[in-house]
Amino acid sequence: MESRVKFFTQVDNEAGIASLTVFLYGEGKVEVSFQGEERLVELSKEGKREDFFILNTLLWDGKKNPRLYSFFVNGREYRFGLRNFGLDRNKGFFLNGASYPLDSTNTLITDDIYRLDKCDIEGVVTAFLFPFGHVPGEDEIALLSSHPSVFFWGYEIKDEKEEEMRKLNSILYSLDKTRATIGIFEHKESFLPVFDISVVNKGNREEKGIVAFRERDGFKL
Repeated sequence: MESRVKFFTQVDNEAGIASLTVFLYGEGKVEVSFQGEERLVELSKEGKREDFFILNTLLWDGKKNPRLYSFFVNGREYRFGLRNFGLDRNKGFFLNGASYPLDSTNTLITDDIYRLDKCDIEGVVTAFLFPFGHVPGEDEIALLSSHPSVFFWGYEIKDEKEEEMRKLNSILYSLDKTRATIGIFEHKESFLPVFDISVVNKGNREEKGIVAFRERDGFKL
C-alpha cells in the first residue's frame, strides 16, 4: 500500500526557524529523509506523526522567491514550502509578515490539481475550488496540503443557500485550519459574507467582510 503524507508547518519569521510536522498514513515501514536526516517509520492507518525543526529558514515568498524544500518517503520526493499569511479587511493580504497586494498577476482560482505544481514553482497565490456540496476527504487534503501555493479552500457559489455555505465552510476549517476559505460568487444577489474572503464580479469594499474582485483567472484584494 502506498503511503499518504500530510504536511503542517509553523514559521517564526523573526527567529528564522520553523517546525515541520508530517503525518504518514499506511501500513508497514518506510524510510523518510529530510535535509540529511533519515528515519525508519512504522506506519499506521490513523497516521504516524514525525516532527522536524528547520533552522535558517528560506521562505516561500510568492513571486519574490518561491523557495521549496524536499521531503523523501522511500525515495519518493514530496515538495513543500514554508510560509505564513494574514488577512485584514482594511490592509489586505500579508505574506510572511509583510504586505503582499494580490491581483491577477500573482493569483489563480482553479479546480485543476495539475496546475498546482507550477503555481508552487512560480510563486502564485492559489485558491483551490471543490465542487459545491463536495466534502473533501483525508486523501484529498493530504494530497493538496503539501502545496505552499494553496492558501484558500473554497467553492464557486451560484444560487446556494446560506445554511449550505456555512456548513461547508465549517467542514473546510475542521479539515485544515492552516488555510483560509473563499467563496467565488457568480451572482451579486447570492453574495453573503460566509467565507474568509468573498470574490465578486463587481461591488464595493464597503460590503461586510473581506471582499475581493474577480480579475481574469485570479482576483484582486
